[in-house]
Amino acid sequence: MRKTRPFITFTCLLLCVSSATAQHRPPENGAVVEQTPCAPNAATYEQFIEAFKRRQIVDVEAATRDGVTIEPDSRLVSRLPSKDEYERRRAYAGFECQRIKYLSDGLKVVGYIWRPRNTIGKKLPLIIYNRGGNREFSKLTPWMQYGFYDFVSSGFVVIGSQYRGNDGGEGREEFGGADVHDVLNLIPLAKSLGYVDMSNIFMFGESRGGMMNYLALTHNIPVSAAATIGGAVNLINGGKERSRMVNNYKELIPDFIQRSEESLRERSVVYWPEKVNTPVLIIQGGGDWRANPSQTLSLAQKLQGLGKTYELIVYARDNHGVAYNRDDANRRIIEWFRSYMK
Repeated sequence: MRKTRPFITFTCLLLCVSSATAQHRPPENGAVVEQTPCAPNAATYEQFIEAFKRRQIVDVEAATRDGVTIEPDSRLVSRLPSKDEYERRRAYAGFECQRIKYLSDGLKVVGYIWRPRNTIGKKLPLIIYNRGGNREFSKLTPWMQYGFYDFVSSGFVVIGSQYRGNDGGEGREEFGGADVHDVLNLIPLAKSLGYVDMSNIFMFGESRGGMMNYLALTHNIPVSAAATIGGAVNLINGGKERSRMVNNYKELIPDFIQRSEESLRERSVVYWPEKVNTPVLIIQGGGDWRANPSQTLSLAQKLQGLGKTYELIVYARDNHGVAYNRDDANRRIIEWFRSYMK
């Protein structure tokens, strides 16, 4: 017995050290560290209509600052849901929204999860949604797109990031720099949930989120198909056409002053279309003054020349968010994703 005691003691020390190490291992990328239910959608139908009209006025003012003349279009109101339809979506029966904080490069980043309430025993396809705008402008809100009602009611889980530094999150946004990791780290997050079908992951980005789509896809992540609406595809031309964007570049992109054109090329898919190896549905408003349709057409031509799998839909005279045809656009996106399900 005297000979075996040192061996037993040594073995015990190894096990104890290993256990302690496991217990103190820092959480990994994608780990959810905070999660709270979204407050119910309290906006009445009348408030919803008035808010929509105010957004039209804000859009006109923004276009004027960029030297573009547009007028509020009363026809858009007629494209909005009826009161009964709005109330059905507002009730959100059978679905839920969660505001989360998750880890990305050691930072606590804010995001949202929209999903069917009952996920027990289910494996549901995932849409990673990449928001547009920058900083607090055009950030995710709990009931945008009616809580992505079209998508969750079609059986999808939707997860989106605010990107680092926004909405109370840690770090600093880089407009397509290290903040792309915040998109990539939604994949291990989704895996940890247990109810996501990791063989059916899709990606959807709008405006700046289109840029995030293309950048994320260059990392060979397991995305079966992607879709964009009004995606930013050429930041160099975008800066020339909208000088105010250059201020955003200067404020957000690291080392922009020292390497301005190079940093914009790195973020502009038109300069590296050969890297697009995921089927992509490209949706564009023909009257979009924020993302020039000619840039989208240029990307489509390059994808065509390379034999890439894509589909292009242009809604004549529609705007940046294809508000006139949004229901049809959502339907087409869902059909596109379903056609690539495994």
